[in-house]
Amino acid sequence: MPLFQDIEIISKEIHSSVSPIHRHHYFELLYIMEGNGVHTINDNHYQYQKGNLYLLTPEDTHTFKIETRTYCCIIDFTKELFSKRKRKEMDRAEIGEFFINMEYVFHNHQNTKGHIEMASEEAELTEKLVFQLTAEKEHDRIYSGIIIQNIVFLLLNLIARRIQENIAGELKNRGLKNVVHEVTTYVQQHIYDKDRLKIEMLAKAFHKTPDHLNRNFKQQTGYTLKAYINQYRLNLIESRLRYSSLTVSEIADEMGFTDESHLNKMFRNNHGQTASAYRKAHLS
Repeated sequence: MPLFQDIEIISKEIHSSVSPIHRHHYFELLYIMEGNGVHTINDNHYQYQKGNLYLLTPEDTHTFKIETRTYCCIIDFTKELFSKRKRKEMDRAEIGEFFINMEYVFHNHQNTKGHIEMASEEAELTEKLVFQLTAEKEHDRIYSGIIIQNIVFLLLNLIARRIQENIAGELKNRGLKNVVHEVTTYVQQHIYDKDRLKIEMLAKAFHKTPDHLNRNFKQQTGYTLKAYINQYRLNLIESRLRYSSLTVSEIADEMGFTDESHLNKMFRNNHGQTASAYRKAHLS
């Protein structure tokens, strides 16, 4: 089954003056095509208008108070997209481009304040992409599937770039050196490549000695490089346990552990429970 069939595209009008508070089973992008009002996300109130783009996760609750007639486009990433079967169907290039970008966006979405603010030229491009996306979905012409897939790829890349720029700006405002942002981005982009995450390879990539890079990173963040890498890996494991149908053994294999017991040892040390117990607690 092609990737695009596990991405749901919905164009609709939000009818009620105040929509009920709700959350979603997985991640979604929501684009305001027309209208304005107030979008409340986790009890935070944001004025919305045409052109606003939001990233919503399963942790988010949200509702709309509509002031003028509102139409939106919703891009839903279904749970099936994150199944073992789907990953086997996709070639390595697709996995590298798609899942790593998705994970970067989803695990750094807190660096967006309400909607994702775009530069003017990016906002214009985003609008064109979303309207083309809805047209391809509606008319279902030849090659529409691959076009939908590539538009979603491009939107995720635009969002990832904006989030990276937001993080870099915040680090600069806090007086932290940009090398921290560069290192964390490098780690997140290469989290599946254990060789590239060895301290020696990291140091070589940033033209530092291992001791100097590790010391500088800890001074700026409070974490050693190894601790940061392990924590990010744990964050990804948590997401898979909560939102995917992958078994613990499959997650261990995907994340580079020798076996399930190795993953459970690390997980228990950090969480005080096994990965299976964590999944059961968060699914109940």
